[in-house]
Amino acid sequence: MDNQDNEKYLAQKQQSLYPKTFGRPDVRREPRRYFGWTLARWLLLCSNIVLLLYGMFFVLGCIVTYAKGYQRAIVIVVANRDILAVTFTAAFLAVITSIVGLVGIRWKDRRVLGIYALLLWPCFALLSAVGYLSYKGDVWNLRAKLGMQWRYDFSPQDQIALQDNLHCCGFDNPHDHATYFARCWPESLLPGCDYKFYLFEHYFLTKTYIVTFCLVPVHIMIIIISLLCANHVDHLFGTRPRPLIAYLGRFHDWRDWEQSRLKQVSLDDKKNYPLSHPNTPPEPIVTRARTTCTDHDQSMVITPRHSYEKN
Repeated sequence: MDNQDNEKYLAQKQQSLYPKTFGRPDVRREPRRYFGWTLARWLLLCSNIVLLLYGMFFVLGCIVTYAKGYQRAIVIVVANRDILAVTFTAAFLAVITSIVGLVGIRWKDRRVLGIYALLLWPCFALLSAVGYLSYKGDVWNLRAKLGMQWRYDFSPQDQIALQDNLHCCGFDNPHDHATYFARCWPESLLPGCDYKFYLFEHYFLTKTYIVTFCLVPVHIMIIIISLLCANHVDHLFGTRPRPLIAYLGRFHDWRDWEQSRLKQVSLDDKKNYPLSHPNTPPEPIVTRARTTCTDHDQSMVITPRHSYEKN
């Protein structure tokens, strides 16, 4: 309650000091509060919680995968190193970003919220990269890429791990680039790893890019909320004094400088064109036309423009 009373006192003081509100409650009203917080602050909190939830979910999923905590984890670790690494980086950065946002929301610090809004963009780029890599891997001739990966990229230890987990031997058959161990030898009756490996990779990559592309619009909404609501985390936005502009000197802003210049110009005009008889009323203006004719005294002859005017 003390914090709310202090904010109200500061808002009233700012309204009395600076003419932006003109001291009128109908010019700038205090925004409505919900349980002591502004609506923008609640929106920031909800969007930040969503970011924290899916960031923590993917961080835990990557940790469990690296720790080989389920049956097919070794297949993902061996065959999808790049996707797993980018996913872990994106999720970890999302958690760090959400923590920064929570600090800014708690202390109503616009600088911290600006850093939070800036960090959301690398998270968006990494999230899009995960979806792009998984979609490209699934759509662009997956079976041929798996064969090239098996024959040229995997080490013997990787092949043994895949063969042991998928219960197969070799790629097409036990004689096709197989690494022999206790369960796999040339006369083994186990099938090749081509079919099982392809089915699992297709399933994993499809689920990955579907989930990722579903999260992209959610993350875009979080970015929009951060940009729109970061300055309105409290009701003091727009009521504080403007920062000092060094090259304006003693003037507060451009309006003060402009008013001072207008006053100086009016004073210069009075000095350059003083009134000889300030109390004498001005003479009536009569419209006359000057002719080019002159008299003998070289004085100008003035003729009336209308017939009813007299010389």
